[in-house]
Formats: sequence, structure tokens, C-alpha cells
Amino acid sequence: MTTPQTQVGERPVEYRPRALSTLAPESEHGWTVKRYTVSSFRDVPAPDILEFARRGVRLSLPDPYPGLPSHAFSVVHEDEDACYVVVGWWSRNRVILHTRTWLADWDALSTPVEAPAYATACIWEMAAMAHERDAWVRHVVVPERPDFPAYLASAVSGPH
Repeated sequence: MTTPQTQVGERPVEYRPRALSTLAPESEHGWTVKRYTVSSFRDVPAPDILEFARRGVRLSLPDPYPGLPSHAFSVVHEDEDACYVVVGWWSRNRVILHTRTWLADWDALSTPVEAPAYATACIWEMAAMAHERDAWVRHVVVPERPDFPAYLASAVSGPH
């Protein structure tokens, strides 16, 4: 039996733009999490897919930074073979991105497993990640005083 664990980076894929959407940020364990979705099927994934993403966030994020705002993002991706979620969070010094990537078979969304072979993200998920990098630099790193509301409001969506 072939599982997503053995397919990461192996299954031939034809590039076609996929729907990238931004959802409202959520709070999780002291973190503010920006949320993105990618789908090869529809504009916004179903609720069970969004809950899979939340599980990945809960499995990934460390304790929040004492006395500092803690920000993260997730990119959940529903694909033909499985679901994936990339969780990224910014370091205390605001210039290092930490990530974990989780995947699950369609019939096992409640039990995400960490992506094998250090897999981080695919080209569709990286569209959201590139936006996050630019928004973080523009609104948090460069200004004398970080503008977290502007960062949280910065979004990307549409076919990518």
C-alpha cells in the first residue's frame, strides 16, 4: 500500500494553479496564528480539513515567548493523495522561521504524522510562505515599532 509518507516528493504532479485563501487569524496556546488554505478541489477546504490544520498547529508550537507577542502561521493543503499542513513561527529575535510539516491520509485526519525526509513545503504552500516573509519584514522587522495589526491584516489569496 502506498501512503503519503512514501509519496512525498515521489508522485508525478502536473502543475496547475490552485486556490489559495486566507482565513481569519485564530489564537492557540498564547500564539496568534494566521491561516491559509490551498486546495486542488475548491476555494476553501471543508471543516474537517481546517480542524486537521489546527491539530498540526497544536502539535507544533512551543510555549509562547514570555512578555513578547508570539505569531505563527499555518498553510493547510488538500491534495489528491492526502492533506498537508505547514506550521511556521517566528523566533524570539524575529528573523528566524521555524517550521514543522504534518500530513494525513484522508481517512486519518485526526492523526497527523510529521512529514518524512525533512519535507517542508510544496510550491503552492510556498506562495503563502513567501507572502508571510515579506509581510513580516515590512510590518514587524523593519519598522522601529512593529505594527502587528498591519501584519495580521496582510493577506494573499487567489490562484497560485
